[in-house]
Amino acid sequence: MAAGPIYSQRLGAISDAQFEAVAERWDLGHFIGAAPVTSGLFSQNVFVTTTAGEFVLRGAPHWVRAIGETEFRQEDRWQFTKEMFFARQLHEQTRAPAPWPMLHDEATDIFGWPYIVMPRMPGDCFDERTIRKALGAEDRRAVAAALGANLVEMQKLRWPFAGDFDPTSIELTAYVGGPTQRVIDETAMWLESSAAHGSITRDDRAWFDQAVGQALEGAGEPANTYVHCDYKLNNLTVTHDDDGWRVSGLFDFHEARFADGALDIVRQACAYFDNEPPLAKVFVETYRKSAPPDPSVAQRMPLYIINDRMKLWEYFTRPDLRASWTQGKTFRGWAQRRLDDILNLL
Repeated sequence: MAAGPIYSQRLGAISDAQFEAVAERWDLGHFIGAAPVTSGLFSQNVFVTTTAGEFVLRGAPHWVRAIGETEFRQEDRWQFTKEMFFARQLHEQTRAPAPWPMLHDEATDIFGWPYIVMPRMPGDCFDERTIRKALGAEDRRAVAAALGANLVEMQKLRWPFAGDFDPTSIELTAYVGGPTQRVIDETAMWLESSAAHGSITRDDRAWFDQAVGQALEGAGEPANTYVHCDYKLNNLTVTHDDDGWRVSGLFDFHEARFADGALDIVRQACAYFDNEPPLAKVFVETYRKSAPPDPSVAQRMPLYIINDRMKLWEYFTRPDLRASWTQGKTFRGWAQRRLDDILNLL
């Protein structure tokens, strides 16, 4: 097929004929147009309009690296099989606005990689900077509360065990050692990756070891709820209706799992502390007011914050990607303040 516009570096050039082939395969009418999705770190998505409606095409699936592996490897079945599972479960068992139906084409004849097509969710997608330009203070406060309320709704989805999609069997599989040990193992993996490019100190390791000990001393394992693991403004849409602001769409389920729901406090709370600190309190307090009581959450939270911050630290301290904000900082020096901030809300 003829080359077309480049919608992102990851997706490459896509022709109108390729989009038309997708529409024909899934009985989505006729292709009208497409537009790049400018947000998102990995640029997997493109907006597609057909005579049947508005859609998002998500392609070029992530490679995988299991715990204990040192290199990423191609496994095209993993990401989209997993995302479809969690979107379906949210759609069928909660009122959380997951994009459903998802249409998964495992064939590679159209693009050279498998893809999914899902409905384009209504509302607006912001980040912490764009929302301050678009909405006033009271509206932003209401959006923060809506995020907390939606987090409670998502966590009505529970499972008999804590687990994730195994990258080899491509099945939902229980974590060996339970959810807390999984967070420990995952954090250790990212820590060692960071250490390989010289961005981890002895004090960073000691801080992690301290958090591990504290989490393991906690009273039992938490409930096995749905965890998005990248729950933030960028990965959802919000809209305003007669009842006020609400979350109207969720997306990007590739890190989803069943584990401790408190994990999903961290990313958005940190984003609020970075940009508009009073809204962190609105978000967390709205969530905790309706979520089941969790008296031991403060014992596990240091591990969860280190886990979340370590993923970002590892990525942005890679030699070919090193961000300016990491210069002259240590991991603990950067992340400790967010641990203190969030613990003060608990």
